[in-house]
Amino acid sequence: MRTPRLGVKALIIRDRQVLMNRYRDADSTEVFALPGGGQEHGEDQVAAMIRECREEIGATVEVHQAACLFEIMRPRRTVGDASIPPFHQVNVAYWCGLAEGEEPGEGTDPDSGQDGTAWLPLDRLDDHRVRPPELARWLQSDPSDRPFSLGVCTF
Repeated sequence: MRTPRLGVKALIIRDRQVLMNRYRDADSTEVFALPGGGQEHGEDQVAAMIRECREEIGATVEVHQAACLFEIMRPRRTVGDASIPPFHQVNVAYWCGLAEGEEPGEGTDPDSGQDGTAWLPLDRLDDHRVRPPELARWLQSDPSDRPFSLGVCTF
């Protein structure tokens, strides 16, 4: 039996824009998702966030408080000839800032399929394929009315 994986995600906002990793789907469509990834055994969440951001955006971040929680669950599926096992990840998104003098760029170990980063305007997230879409709606909602948990999200 598999247990859910724990992930950390960085919410970096600057000038009404959010920093996202850019990916390309099989059909070359741009898809965007928060930087971050799986927490390793024995690693605390702040250390995981700093490591993941260094690997994916090539910058050191300052980790602040938790912003929201969301889960991704996918059943077993087949892509081409490959069988992809079921996937369940609980993500804690933290408000983060770039450390002084840091700017996003090429990471030391970007995700497979990652094609750089992009600053997306918060008021134009609907113009982009953001994963999960529930996160884009959450970012565009009234901060005084945002739930902490986004529940199980589509991906």
